[in-house]
Amino acid sequence: MSLRRNDQGQIIILAGFILAIGIIFFSVILHSAAFAGHQTIEQETADVNYDFKCLKNAYEDILKKVSDSGAKNPFEGTALDELTDYENQMVKLYALEGYAVIFAPHDPSEDYDSFAKTATAKITLSDGETIYIETVTYELG
Repeated sequence: MSLRRNDQGQIIILAGFILAIGIIFFSVILHSAAFAGHQTIEQETADVNYDFKCLKNAYEDILKKVSDSGAKNPFEGTALDELTDYENQMVKLYALEGYAVIFAPHDPSEDYDSFAKTATAKITLSDGETIYIETVTYELG
């Protein structure tokens, strides 16, 4: 069976149509892959921010507990020992999630205001790529 001239033209048009569909299909797949990667990066960043916020909130609860709601300085004596134990537990817990957490050393005279019942803490969180450092003042009373 030999091809006639009209048949060759139809085959060229059919091949062009198949090629166009292939290009559209490939571009849709490529776009989907790129968009999914972008969403993954945004989600990972949002997760780290959320985890840092949770860390700061948990630290506030711990400070309130060890200071008896601001009645005593959380950075002195037995309260400091209890706070250090909690900090070490938080460091280990966040390490299991792949984070490095550092609580800056506390100065009892500068980091605690007995009149305002506030405590200031410097917290550092790193996910291995980004380092988040924040000095937070907590109201204890």
